[in-house]
Amino acid sequence: MLKSISAPRYAAQSGWNALLPQRVPHEQLPKQRRYYAIVIGAGYTGLGTARRVAELIPEKEILVIEASEIGEGSSARNSGFLGVYPNSPHANAYGSADDDAARKIRIVAAGLDWLRSLVKKHKIDCDWNEKTPRIIAAATSGGERGLRSYRRSLETWNTKCLEHSPEELRRFLGTDYYRYGIQQLNHALVQPAALIRGLADTLPSNVTMLECATVEAIGGTGPFRVQTHRGGFTADKVFIANNAHARTLGLLTDRMIGVYTYGALTPPLDTDELNRLGNLPAWGVLPASKMGTTMRKTLQRFLIRSSASYEKESDPEKVRSILTRLFQRRFPGMHSYELEYVWGGVTAITSNGEGYFGELRPGLYVSAGCQGAGVLRGSIQGKLLAEMACGSQSSLLTDRLMLTGPNWIPPEPFRGIGAIARMTWAGWRAGREY
Repeated sequence: MLKSISAPRYAAQSGWNALLPQRVPHEQLPKQRRYYAIVIGAGYTGLGTARRVAELIPEKEILVIEASEIGEGSSARNSGFLGVYPNSPHANAYGSADDDAARKIRIVAAGLDWLRSLVKKHKIDCDWNEKTPRIIAAATSGGERGLRSYRRSLETWNTKCLEHSPEELRRFLGTDYYRYGIQQLNHALVQPAALIRGLADTLPSNVTMLECATVEAIGGTGPFRVQTHRGGFTADKVFIANNAHARTLGLLTDRMIGVYTYGALTPPLDTDELNRLGNLPAWGVLPASKMGTTMRKTLQRFLIRSSASYEKESDPEKVRSILTRLFQRRFPGMHSYELEYVWGGVTAITSNGEGYFGELRPGLYVSAGCQGAGVLRGSIQGKLLAEMACGSQSSLLTDRLMLTGPNWIPPEPFRGIGAIARMTWAGWRAGREY
């Protein structure tokens, strides 16, 4: 039996969710207790799984269980960047690093296509935008070298991008902080809380949502017994799609660590302040270093996202101080550096950058370890996991099954010592990218 050891809790509300109208969560316990499938986790992976199972087997009932409420989980705490790029390509038993990259690009591109179609079909108002520039920008010579090398790799993988000079970046962004940038063309920018809420609210009619219910244990071997702190349910199949929180059920505890990252939004800015953020109405900037700072000009506001902590959420006021300093460093001419919303979110990180995907044991399916890029990867992997469980075959599913899984991670205290040392070293190397 799998037993939960803790439930996810955050110190502050998601700023993205705070911008939206108040939503009433689906907290009422359903009368039905027997389902064909139960999905644990209502993020992008879980909702993708539930939607696809419901489409493939419309006569069956599916239950989705979410520990928090839609819009307050990790899925609504990212920066809203949906990019098509390969995560950590490397050679494996099925081919070279370039082969691995090609598979990963096909998978993520399919995720973008699927989400785009759902947003259009269901008229989800999430500020979906594929024209706003998504720029990866380097602030250091080392960052520039790495970014130029990455651009050459993108060309090898037939991924189009534009180069930007310091002068262009200054005009676009309103700061002379960056020395080189590339802009990938196949992407979207969204309001992530609005997207996840829209996806949840448009699930097929044979899907039941239960929010604010923490799964405490999973027993049996099919049918499975899923016990929450508010009651129990039974299902033929169970899908674990709660990313880092899969470890609370004792799953993949030697494959993933939890890393908190932090974001903040300013209040609405006046025209003069917005103009200090460049001559584009909106833009998004990703750092050349993994430990760097992400920024967006969006919704008449400025978003900044940076800093990280191992397994434990930092104090919000400490985070506010860090993010304010990083904001000032990049835009020294602003009138104000007020941050209206400051929040944290946890993601699952593996040592080799690969996630787990598949049938852990008969009837129990898991997709976890998104590396902080779960909007597209999570959505499409949820869809593919459902197809695997329902016996549906595709070339895309074959691609996914040919990817490497996560490496083993040593236990504590070695795990924490190694992770903190690695994060500290990466932060030091990032320099001005941070």
